[in-house]
Amino acid sequence: MDAMTASAILADQLTARGLSVTKADDGTLNVTNPLHSRVGEHVTDGGDCYLTDYGYEIGQHGDEPATADRVAFLLGLPDQRQEVTR
Repeated sequence: MDAMTASAILADQLTARGLSVTKADDGTLNVTNPLHSRVGEHVTDGGDCYLTDYGYEIGQHGDEPATADRVAFLLGLPDQRQEVTR
């Protein structure tokens, strides 16, 4: 799976959890808590993993559902998991 496809899958998973996602031209996902727009994170591709603004490894390519759960937790969103099929 290439980074652009992985990024699109992660964006779908994040949206399904109720987060607001904006895709930047460089593949970065700008993710915010819709209830608190100043609470957000930039998620980038770190090769075989996803990284936060601070270089924290938040998940692996191929495990986008767990990565989305971690980002939602990091941004203070209650657990609202929904099944996403592709």
